[in-house]
Amino acid sequence: MKSVLKKMTIAFMICTMMFSLMGCSLFDSKAKVYSRYIVSLLDINYKNVSKDYMTLTGVSQSDAEAVYVANMDYQAHNLMNYYGVKEVDDGTILSEFYYLAQTIFSNAKYEVTDVIEDKETGSYTLELTVYPLDTLETTYDEVVEYIENFNARVDEGDYNDTTEVEYETEFAEGIIKILKGTVENPGYMDPVVLEIPIQPSNDYYYITDEDFLKIDKNILYIRENPAQATAE
Repeated sequence: MKSVLKKMTIAFMICTMMFSLMGCSLFDSKAKVYSRYIVSLLDINYKNVSKDYMTLTGVSQSDAEAVYVANMDYQAHNLMNYYGVKEVDDGTILSEFYYLAQTIFSNAKYEVTDVIEDKETGSYTLELTVYPLDTLETTYDEVVEYIENFNARVDEGDYNDTTEVEYETEFAEGIIKILKGTVENPGYMDPVVLEIPIQPSNDYYYITDEDFLKIDKNILYIRENPAQATAE
């Protein structure tokens, strides 16, 4: 096959699925319930911790787990897209990245640091502090070096006689090996403070998809303009 040079990209997938459901009012204060809701929402999406999320939204255990599985599948595809990995085999590569996503995001760190009430309108805004994981940043230089070396081998014709599956699998395995060496010992970047409005709807409340994605963007630190590891 004619091998294609590899590069990194920040073109993450656009979210097309719902990661949250409405919460229902309980007997606790609104500030406490809203704080519990947003933490439980993040806990189910990133850590598969479902108890409080089920209590606040009324969903079943299987439905809560489906939220987690959908998000991890989304994050696995994001990682593959970021590193230019193609899904060309029987699903083994995707499974590896799914496992990496589970391990990475299980260490997600966030907390509600303030609840702001607008006395005039009765609306609430949560101040959420997120501590972005540095996993991709700490491996960035090693990954770039790996991609450059891989591309040098492409230029030398090492992969001219390989199949697309063999070519893409070897490339993916190198990326996976680098990430596996760091995901178990995460570090964190400087905290980011986000203001997340609670959207009321009769006896229910929720946060918008846009606000969820704003949080998601800050859970894992990614350079905004990573250097291209290859020429087009």
